[in-house]
Amino acid sequence: MRYLIIGNSAAGIFAAETIRGLDSNGKITMISKEDCLPYSRCLTSYFLGKEISEEGMNIRNKDFYTQTGIDFRGGNAERVDSDYKCVWLDSGEKVGYDKLLIATGASPFSPPLEGSDMKGVFQLRTSADAKAMAEFAPKVKTAVVMGAGLVGLKGAHGLHELGIKVIVVGSAPYLMRYSTDPESSEILIRLLENDGYRILLNTKAERILGERNSEGRMAVSGVVLNSGEHIPCQMVLKAIGVRPNVQLVEGSGVFVNKGIVVDEEMETHVKDIYAAGDVAEADDFLQGGKSVSALWPTATEQGIIAGYNMAGVKRSYPGALALNSAVICGVGLISAGIMNLPPGEGIVLKAVEPKRNFYRKFVIKDGRLIGMIMVGKIEGAGILSGLIRKKAKVDLNYLNYLLTNPVKYQGYFPVGKGGE
Repeated sequence: MRYLIIGNSAAGIFAAETIRGLDSNGKITMISKEDCLPYSRCLTSYFLGKEISEEGMNIRNKDFYTQTGIDFRGGNAERVDSDYKCVWLDSGEKVGYDKLLIATGASPFSPPLEGSDMKGVFQLRTSADAKAMAEFAPKVKTAVVMGAGLVGLKGAHGLHELGIKVIVVGSAPYLMRYSTDPESSEILIRLLENDGYRILLNTKAERILGERNSEGRMAVSGVVLNSGEHIPCQMVLKAIGVRPNVQLVEGSGVFVNKGIVVDEEMETHVKDIYAAGDVAEADDFLQGGKSVSALWPTATEQGIIAGYNMAGVKRSYPGALALNSAVICGVGLISAGIMNLPPGEGIVLKAVEPKRNFYRKFVIKDGRLIGMIMVGKIEGAGILSGLIRKKAKVDLNYLNYLLTNPVKYQGYFPVGKGGE
């Protein structure tokens, strides 16, 4: 069996390992335009901030491809030919397959903005992006981060660790709008501002200003906001959003909506072609229908499910569940499921103690926990996300108790150090 995997990040790596565990003789070929060991894009901001080394971003060791019998090739896959079951590379090479996995991820996207082509404007998605920012950073006193989501805040953290003054500009009314709500956002904003960040919400950048540097090239000198304010700066990080990398399947018969649409086995509308990770539009666990979930845990789970089915062992994907975690200025945040319901739908329980950086919110609908946010004391978050996954009936009185007490639930047992 010839397995071909395009992409060597989370979905591709976990799919390859799953396939190899089930099929010791099949040929696995992996192609990636990043000719390097598998690494975590979640860690690029920590490398930028000099908290970890370049090797610290790697998720597998230098012998990984050899040990798993993967034929790894650096290169750019340009086109899928589903009729002849092959993929064309930009080098002109043709690679055949029996089973194909598209795990090409997503790329940063932001609306057109005047001045975006100037020196000092960056995006933070790859290790190469992080290295370029780190190299440029010594020239920077002030940086503007466009985007108040998780990627923007992680990038802001990396720059802040380098001693750079950081201004975060977000168009939403609160931070990390897909992972928080107004109350939890307020706590995070206060933490960041106390640590020296400046946070501007309900705000957009209108254009990037520049002036010629010693090389005669236009370089960033400031940002003009829609409020009319002019912020002098030497760097701009654009972290507004991402779009799935679907160009590879154009003209192949594979159906694309926002991402590559897959069924519960992660297979596309074209037989023997699968997709997983940030590029895939798969079942949504709570909302129904399909959605793109650009999260690392989602990519790993989808990769495993795809690997099973490609190797002939049937497994069904239960659907994507929004699950986010972050540490902001030393305070933990975990959220899962649906954090915000329309007025009049379901029941919402809350407990907030801003001075202690403590917040909990539980969202219940039809007697089941469907969402939660925890700030501060986050122990037991896995129990709550497990209840969401199980669609378990929950006792409202006990959930009220858990708002301000340690999270324990019948049928779940804490795991101590050493696994006991």
